Amino acid sequence: MTKQELKTNNEMKELQISKSDFADAKKEDSQKIFNSLEYPKEKDEEWRYTFIEKINFEKHRPFENTAKIVVSPLSQELIKQGVIFTDINSALQKYPAAQNHFGKGLKQDKLVSLNSAFFSNGFFLYVPKNIEIKEPVRAVISLSNTNILRNLIVVESNSSVDVVEEIIDSEDGNENLNSSITEIFALNNSRVNYYHSNNYSKNTFSFTSLNGTLERNANLNWISSCFGGKLNRLRIETFLNGDGSNSNNLGIFLGRNKEHIDFTTNVSHNALNTTNDIMVDGILKEESSSVYRGLILIAKEGQKTNSYLANHILKLGDKTLANSIPGLKIDANDVKASHGATVGQVNEEHMFYLMARGLSRKEAENLIVEGFFEPIIQKIPNEEIREKIRAVVNR
Repeated sequence: MTKQELKTNNEMKELQISKSDFADAKKEDSQKIFNSLEYPKEKDEEWRYTFIEKINFEKHRPFENTAKIVVSPLSQELIKQGVIFTDINSALQKYPAAQNHFGKGLKQDKLVSLNSAFFSNGFFLYVPKNIEIKEPVRAVISLSNTNILRNLIVVESNSSVDVVEEIIDSEDGNENLNSSITEIFALNNSRVNYYHSNNYSKNTFSFTSLNGTLERNANLNWISSCFGGKLNRLRIETFLNGDGSNSNNLGIFLGRNKEHIDFTTNVSHNALNTTNDIMVDGILKEESSSVYRGLILIAKEGQKTNSYLANHILKLGDKTLANSIPGLKIDANDVKASHGATVGQVNEEHMFYLMARGLSRKEAENLIVEGFFEPIIQKIPNEEIREKIRAVVNR
């Protein structure tokens, strides 16, 4: 494997919206599906405890994108090696790798079809065989008003890359809608570390879907953090389709005021000797609420699976509301699979102990929050990401 360098400088490049006949044809098909389906309701199992029916999607029509996407530039050496980092429309117009993988395996519900029918921008990353990109590939997405984004990553055999996606929005007081889908395809023996972070204002409704498909001996690591938003929904789906494939999923969320966070991690073991480890921890303050869903599915073909899921939520305040729904669905007989979940309040004795030593209640809470998240933060391989998360947590 040859080691290639990514140029890291302050000159981020903005992705412009371009024209694609291929994308237009796909959108036309998706609009038919979108028009035939109803918006989800809270009584639907996948939307329990989330006030989806209070959102007026139609007020955001015609779903015109106003997001700004800036990305890190590739070095000339990487470009010569065939690495591609461009906007999604240009990719769908020019590159078979984008056309062959776009939308592959996505479940077409109302919100997925909304995204597929109306997306206008996003990024495409392609890494050919036998290339290791040492420095992270970065995308910073700034939201305002209505944002319909689609991203696609294809990493060929024996290659590796770290991708950092950061989503932020404005504090202009307007109601923002974000719909974002990222598809990742990790081919044989490849490795992808995907860092997703979002930090929303109090008036943002966000629906983000991350989908990973792994071939033989591929490795995909999700590192995600959710902060803010009137409704902040992050759904991560991982499909271990190749023998020996592996996925790790580290996630944290922090809710304040009246924010609601909806966090889902599902993993499907569809091949031999696959492994998975999920750890998602959350803290709720003031009157915030959350629901965590995690499901391990093991198909008949998923013998020798080793899979674990853990979720822990800490409540700071009597008016917070937390729901944790872990689950297992197993159709194989030679597997190791388990899950655990806890929801609890801060121990007032701990608070008293800290305050008796001169800390204010807020300072004591901050210290407890730091200590609660630190075990997961320590597992994050990228030091810069660790410090950014600590800064938001301590805000």
